[in-house]
Amino acid sequence: MSIFLKRITIFLIFFLIFFIQFNISKSAEEKKYEDSEVRQKLYEKLNWKNFDNPKKHILKLEKAKANIDILESEYYLDNWKDINQYSWWTWGYGTPEDEVLMVVGEDYVIYVSWKDEGYVKLDDWKNVDSNVLLNEMKTVQKENKKILLDQGLSYVTNLEWIYEPTLKDQQKVVSYSYKVNWSDGNITMESKNLKLGKKGYLESQFVNTIDENTDFKGTAEYASEFAEYITFDENFRHSDYKSGDKVAALGIGGLVAGTLGVKTLAKAGAFAKLIPLIAKFWWVLLAPIAAIGFFRKKSSNTQSTETKPKKRKTVRKKTD
Repeated sequence: MSIFLKRITIFLIFFLIFFIQFNISKSAEEKKYEDSEVRQKLYEKLNWKNFDNPKKHILKLEKAKANIDILESEYYLDNWKDINQYSWWTWGYGTPEDEVLMVVGEDYVIYVSWKDEGYVKLDDWKNVDSNVLLNEMKTVQKENKKILLDQGLSYVTNLEWIYEPTLKDQQKVVSYSYKVNWSDGNITMESKNLKLGKKGYLESQFVNTIDENTDFKGTAEYASEFAEYITFDENFRHSDYKSGDKVAALGIGGLVAGTLGVKTLAKAGAFAKLIPLIAKFWWVLLAPIAAIGFFRKKSSNTQSTETKPKKRKTVRKKTD
């Protein structure tokens, strides 16, 4: 074999080794760990931000061209690889690639996704009926009861609004929150917010622990403020839309209905794109709560002295 061929062979071998190692490093360990102590050690391997030397700051989400206010008491994962791995270790399945941020507070977790769907029109908001949406959600619960029982999971026995779907036109934010009663006696709540931009929207899900002292309305308002203080860069704001820009398949009414797992106001074709959200609708109410105890324990080791504020005092002026 000539020297040239030997060099080429060696190069290809090293390239192959690098390629394999690179792809292994990119792939998630697709395994769930039931032992909480094992999970805690694994969590520490993830690239948490603002954990050491925490400070209040603005986080830039490049994909969305958006800016998010991070409190001193919060820390986070801001890349899909770590968020996806966290999901596998905790629940046994991955997370959609549009999840761009996971923020951990003292007794809450916020999951943020960027939906690159285009400009969302507001025309159909007038058709949103909170009572109709709630009744359809309850119907979906009944239809899924058998599926959940077959999987050995508790099922929903009651749903009620804490904060009915509300459009805040100035901030271009839609917020809602509801309380869920489960067959095993647990009570959970989910607060969701949609921050609209010109090229899509950021969806944030706020999940927190519940006890007898929980102020449901206050917590829902706190979750809403997280989205209100998100700002898009210039030329990427909802108000920057101009003729010829991409328009989303669903208006805001249909979008809200889809995130709730119901078909009201949603177009038949566009609704198919929301099926992953409907699947997620069930587990997100329960699963994120399981890890909050770990984060609270870890938080006690930080130097942060900031307590959970009643209002998010942002370092940016709240504008759209």
